[in-house]
Parts: sequence; C-alpha cells; structure tokens
Amino acid sequence: MDALLDQGKLSAGKELYLDALSDLVAAYEDEHSRILPASDAEMLRHLMESRGISQADLQRSTKIRKSTISEILSGKKSFSRQLIRTLADFFNVDKSVLAHNL
Repeated sequence: MDALLDQGKLSAGKELYLDALSDLVAAYEDEHSRILPASDAEMLRHLMESRGISQADLQRSTKIRKSTISEILSGKKSFSRQLIRTLADFFNVDKSVLAHNL
C-alpha cells in the first residue's frame, strides 16, 4: 500500500487495487485489532498536552474547579454534559469527541 501511495497519481487499475487492499486491511484490523475509545481521563490529558497547558491553566481558563479536573485525570470522575460543553468550547472540538461515554 505504501508503494502505491508513494506513486502519486495512479492508473484506474492501481486505484482499484489500492481500494481493495485498503478494504481488506480495514476489515482485518476491525476484527483483530479493535481500538477502544479513550477514557475521559485519557482524552482530557491528550487535549491538555496538545495545547501545552497545565491543570492550573485549564482551571483559570474554564473556571472548572481544580478538584474536578484532578478527579477526571485520575479516573475518579467522568465528564458531565456541562463539562463536555465547557471543554469542547475551550479546546475547539466537537462535543461528540468528548461524549462517547455518556
């Protein structure tokens, strides 16, 4: 697949072949390597790291209580609907990114 992708513009036959290979790989991965959704703690940690912000920075910017942020990051608390709205607005992501566990 990599060799085909590296070629740039493909002929119709190679394009069909690449599509078939992609479908086969996706089917195999769905059956054998299922990736579970990230937990609320993992998602928040990722968003904070991608922004380069600390818990204190997040608290100051969103007015979410420091204890709530700590509880989410430790896995003791899950996102509420209000937290999802606040975090989605702050991180500029769709609410569905954060709402998979509701």
